[in-house]
Amino acid sequence: MPNRRLPPLNSLRAFEAAARHQSLSRAAEELCVTHSAISRQVAKLEEFLGAKLFERKHQQVVLTKRGAAYAARLQVLFDQIQEATVAHFSAEAERTSLSIGVLSTFAMRFLIPRLARFKQRHPELTLQVESAHKPIDPNNPDIDVAIWLGNGEWPDLVAERLFEEELIPVGSPALLAGHRIRGADDLEPFLLLHAAPRPDDWQRWLDAMGASRVDGQSGLRLAYSGLVYQGAVDGLGLAMAQTMFVQDDIAHGRLVPVVGKAFRTGRSYYLVHARSKSGQPRIVHFLEWLRSEIAETLAAASQ
Repeated sequence: MPNRRLPPLNSLRAFEAAARHQSLSRAAEELCVTHSAISRQVAKLEEFLGAKLFERKHQQVVLTKRGAAYAARLQVLFDQIQEATVAHFSAEAERTSLSIGVLSTFAMRFLIPRLARFKQRHPELTLQVESAHKPIDPNNPDIDVAIWLGNGEWPDLVAERLFEEELIPVGSPALLAGHRIRGADDLEPFLLLHAAPRPDDWQRWLDAMGASRVDGQSGLRLAYSGLVYQGAVDGLGLAMAQTMFVQDDIAHGRLVPVVGKAFRTGRSYYLVHARSKSGQPRIVHFLEWLRSEIAETLAAASQ
C-alpha cells in the first residue's frame, strides 16, 4: 500500500478552527496558542497545497472559494473523528460526566441555586461548571453544552431555546420605603446601577416606558450583573434586572419590582451544543431538567 501524502495535521487543525471562527485570534484562543502560531500553520498548509485559503483584508481573514469548500469538508471529517473516538474509547465518560459552559450571571442567579435538584435526579452524572463573562464555545473539546444569549441563529450549533430575556427595575424594600412611585420618571431621585457589559439596559427600558426626566446613562457602573443585583439587595441603588434572575429575591422579599411592566429585549437564552452531540442522553436529561425548572419559576412568578 502506498504511503499517504497527508497535509500537516497541526496545520489542518489550525485552519479548520480559523475557518470556523472566521478569525485567527479566536482560533488561537480555542487551541490555546498564539495568533502568530495559527498564522504560521495556515501559511504552512497553503504552501503544502499550493493554494490560498484566506484573503487577508484590513486585519480580517476571508475564506477563498476553494478554502471555504475545503473547510466545510474538514469540519465533517473532524466531527467524524470526534464521534469515532467517543464511540470506541469514551463511552463510560459519555455516560457519567457533563461539562457546562455558562455565563457567570446565569450561573450565580439561576443554575447553581438549583443544581442540587439536578444531581438528585441524576446522581450518576459528574458535573463540571465553567463560568465566564462572555459566551463559552461549545466546540471546545472540554465543554459539552453552553448557555448563550442571543437570537438562536448559530448555523454550526444546535440551539435549544430556554426563555426570553425580560428587563424590569427592582430595588430593596428599605430603599423604596416612603417613596411614591407611579411612573418611570419617578425614579429620578434614585441611583441607577449598571453592569458594564450591559450599558444600555436602563436607557432601553426608560425609552420603552416613555420616561423623559431620567438619564438612563447616569449612576454607578459595576463590573458585571451579579454585582448589580447584590448592590440592589443591599440598598445601594436600583437594578435593571433580568426577570428570571430575581424571582427568588422577589419571592423572599429581598427585592421588589419598582414600577412598570417587564420589557422584552427580543433576545433569549439558549442551550447550545455541537451537532455531533445531538441526542446524547446526558444532554437530553439536562435540557429537560432546565425546562422544568424554568416552567416552575415562571409558574411561581405568575401567582
